[in-house]
Amino acid sequence: MNVTEELKSVTSTRKLLNSMLWVIVTGAVFYSLMTSTPLVSAHSQWQWSGWALGILTDAAFILSISADAVLSKHGMDGGKWPTAFRWVTGLASLFLNTWSSVAEKDWVGVAIHAIAPAILICASEVAPIYRRRFRDLELLLTQEVTEEVVTRAVTPKKVTRNKGAEKVTVTPLVTGPVNGPLVTAEGEEVTGDSVTESVAIAELSPTKKGIKDAFLQGLSVTEAAKKVGKSRPYVSKVYKEIREALALTA
Repeated sequence: MNVTEELKSVTSTRKLLNSMLWVIVTGAVFYSLMTSTPLVSAHSQWQWSGWALGILTDAAFILSISADAVLSKHGMDGGKWPTAFRWVTGLASLFLNTWSSVAEKDWVGVAIHAIAPAILICASEVAPIYRRRFRDLELLLTQEVTEEVVTRAVTPKKVTRNKGAEKVTVTPLVTGPVNGPLVTAEGEEVTGDSVTESVAIAELSPTKKGIKDAFLQGLSVTEAAKKVGKSRPYVSKVYKEIREALALTA
């Protein structure tokens, strides 16, 4: 599994989920206003103000959705009151949308007008779960991508010169079995005479492994240099290579 591509896929799916949620909210609000306004106008002293209660109810629902989006982004749960708030606003919207049909005992109309509020209520409960799960998955994959890129950046490089051309191919020494075609750093498949008959297997030296671990732990260059017993300029150079490799995958 290509972890980098998987991370991009998860991120794009999360963004699509958020977009679709707001499409559902927008459609439900628009439909609710059309359905609830006549009911409120018929029971209000000022008929022109029939839209106000629908706007108030939908604005409260949008407030809960927006607040949850921020909390879920940081892996937090609002607790019982936000959940109660969503259900109160959702049920209020359901009442405003269906009561005209209930009063007339038009059960088909009740079912039709209940669809939008029901979808909205369900979406408001499902969205926080999806958001937190996607956040956790993104964090996990980001850690895997970071470790993979850092390992590749500190792995010793092997230079293979093609006898029939002036081109010099630089490939990292791998730390495990190679599956699939060999490619260059630019993503181009290497074939023909430029491919060596065997691929060297290299383990990270204790120094490189120490620098890798220090970077992943968030240690500064000075702290990493002290930990691995190397000069600060050397560790700084390796850190720079790691950051440049991570920037390419961003």
